Amino acid sequence: MMAYTKSVDELQELLRQAEQRAADAERDRQQERQRAEREQQRAEREQQRAEREQQRAEKEQLRAEDAEEQTRPTTFIEYIVACHIHVFLKLVVETDKKLTSKGSITNPRNKWCPTHLRPWPDFLEQQRVIFGKLHDSFPTNSRLFESRGFLAGLGYRISQRPIANEKTLEYFLHNSVEDPVRTISEQLKQVESVRRAFDMGRGIVFENHPHAISDVAQEVADRQTPSTPQTPDHRHDLNQLRPDQICVYRSNDGPLESRTMVFVSEYKPPHKLTTPHLRLGLRAMNIPNDVVNRKTIPTSAAPDALFQYHAERLTASAVTQTYHYMIEGGLEYGLLTTGEAFVFLKVDWEEPETLYYHLAEPGPEVAAHPEHSHVCTAVGQYLAFSLLALGSPGQRRIHGQEQRRRVTLGLRTWAQDFEMTLRSIPESERSLSSGSSGYKPTTYEGPLYVSGARGVLFQVTMIAYGYTFVGKGTVQAFIRDLEHEAAVYERLRSIQGVNVPVFLGAIDLRPMTKIYYYDHRVQEELT
Repeated sequence: MMAYTKSVDELQELLRQAEQRAADAERDRQQERQRAEREQQRAEREQQRAEREQQRAEKEQLRAEDAEEQTRPTTFIEYIVACHIHVFLKLVVETDKKLTSKGSITNPRNKWCPTHLRPWPDFLEQQRVIFGKLHDSFPTNSRLFESRGFLAGLGYRISQRPIANEKTLEYFLHNSVEDPVRTISEQLKQVESVRRAFDMGRGIVFENHPHAISDVAQEVADRQTPSTPQTPDHRHDLNQLRPDQICVYRSNDGPLESRTMVFVSEYKPPHKLTTPHLRLGLRAMNIPNDVVNRKTIPTSAAPDALFQYHAERLTASAVTQTYHYMIEGGLEYGLLTTGEAFVFLKVDWEEPETLYYHLAEPGPEVAAHPEHSHVCTAVGQYLAFSLLALGSPGQRRIHGQEQRRRVTLGLRTWAQDFEMTLRSIPESERSLSSGSSGYKPTTYEGPLYVSGARGVLFQVTMIAYGYTFVGKGTVQAFIRDLEHEAAVYERLRSIQGVNVPVFLGAIDLRPMTKIYYYDHRVQEELT
């Protein structure tokens, strides 16, 4: 019995010891787990600290790179784009009418008037060719131009001077467009391959002061003896540069300091000649028939037609003024600008009664085409136009006195200037009553080229209300398919705008004699 009891006690002791060992082992395991967890937490904290340090270093590097980016010179394309972002887009138009210029009414002058106003068909192609020549001949990756930081400071100063008159518009254009173009031309003229492509001379000069011996120069005016009033003579207008007018010259090579005019530029403040005026007023027209001698005038009962009428009058009078100086100067090229928009003008002296135009809106165009932004900027387009006007070495650009005389013998005149035209329009009729005329990116008008098995997409804009939506058109053979699609949308009316697009309805274009040509032998008849 004693032996049995002892064996039980031994077994219990062994069990206790085993349990103790198990408890000790479990405690050791827990301690090891806790130690491992503490080590993991320490490692994680160390990793987080390292990540924070790396982020701080990266931010510091980004700040350093940004500082370097802001202060280092720019390349050709960087400079053009930076001028747009940091300077041109800082344009501010004065909205307080009490602070804007009203303009003095000048004496009516018989300005040479073009008979035909037409779009300039190959302007963009010529612009593309010029930029191609520059990319081929100029070191576009060289850092030769002002820094982004400098341009940002210039843009801030420009933003503090809203455009309220011709003088502030001149300040804006000189700093945001003309001076950058002059700066670029200073670099271009030093490259021999560029000089072979363009007649650079010694660079481009922007001049807004009358010639020393013109009849508006101060000394000449002081010495003139007052006489009885005479009818103004258009033949003396060429050198009478007003604050809203400059001439652009090429400084010629050679021992004598001489220069040749390449184009004339007219400034019109954007509160006088608005962008909607230009969008609607610039169209193919016969100016004497459609504007000067127009028989019917819309009434206030048709505000859109009345605005169109005023837009055509304002635009025609403005471009006629520029055309007059182009003819007087024997020039092929001219420019009309409001700061917001640029109207590039051309006269073919084989048909001088026709004035060709191209309307550029750098702000919307850059936004619409970011992949080619430098070409769309004001500086880029003004530069290309200047090089076009300079022409290639030896190319004849100025037309002589005898040719000018012969041309003027066949031209009509218009005895009204821009300011008189503007004054004749009541304030209440100077803006669209039914919304904006809408910006259309240049030369991208036409099909969207988004198509499926049964139709193609169109962008449809209701100008009267400002709404834009998508329309689907199809050919006659697939009208039934679109009618079925319309029926499906009608069944889903309750969830339109939530789970499916909103369906506005179907229109049969055939009774309206409306056919839209999408591609070769593809005529859309239902939308």
